[in-house]
Amino acid sequence: MNQQPRTIGIFYFSGTGNTKMVAKLLATEFNRYVRVVDVIAIDELLKTNKIPEVEKYDIIGFGYPVHAFNAPRIFFEFIEQLQEGKKKNTFIFKSAGDPFMQGGSTALVRKALQKKGYNVIYERLFVMPANVLVRYQDQLIKQLYNTAVQRAKTMVKEILSETTKHQKNTFFSTFLTAAFSSMENFGARFFGENLYVSDSCNLCGICISNCPTNNITKQKGHIRFHSKCTLCMRCIYGCPVNAISPRFLKFFVISPWYEIQAIVDNPAIKDAYITSKTKGFFRHFNRYFCEQ
Repeated sequence: MNQQPRTIGIFYFSGTGNTKMVAKLLATEFNRYVRVVDVIAIDELLKTNKIPEVEKYDIIGFGYPVHAFNAPRIFFEFIEQLQEGKKKNTFIFKSAGDPFMQGGSTALVRKALQKKGYNVIYERLFVMPANVLVRYQDQLIKQLYNTAVQRAKTMVKEILSETTKHQKNTFFSTFLTAAFSSMENFGARFFGENLYVSDSCNLCGICISNCPTNNITKQKGHIRFHSKCTLCMRCIYGCPVNAISPRFLKFFVISPWYEIQAIVDNPAIKDAYITSKTKGFFRHFNRYFCEQ
């Protein structure tokens, strides 16, 4: 690209808000240099059967949360709906709750985009607060957010300076990604079919409207869950009365849920939870923090 891009489109899927937050951080940085930056949730396009208008953008970004070392099923469904890319430059960003194995291989996503005619020039991982299994300490949440801010600045400058950066995908990581994502697709359906609501449910319908795959319906005055779940956890954490729970895998759910922005805005919370002296489970995070 010989001239500065004027329009950028950022398409993302976000279950509980981490990838959306990263998309907005990137948009904020791009807006310093580019005239038009649009941020679009792909599940809204899919639910309304709208065809993404990619041709009007000079550069396109695609963002997703890591599910089982890969992009979630809904993300690949979106790629299938894309128009021919005509070698348009694109970048990939992904969010994960842990830097282990860089969140899995990007080979499958990259291949899917290249098959549609897109030229993937840049890929980057953002480690964000986990939304399953472990509730991170507030100090770590703030540290991850502040690091994401800096990584977004670096990423935007490198993209605009035409720096090419691809994640190194080994045969093992790509194999692991393919294997785990296949199991995750089955697990997501099983998880979704076995969600239920407690007596505290007031039938407000927020879970129905929020579900990215239309997996939740109201039938005869009751909330019903079906087999199209993508395991995004949005319905569980987005319920205003905490009425939704899984019958199995209850340990997946973090309780209490947290509001990242409130933690970030609290000056009493420091952001130096992990240092070079950190030991134990979080020790491997330090390398991520040093790679801004």
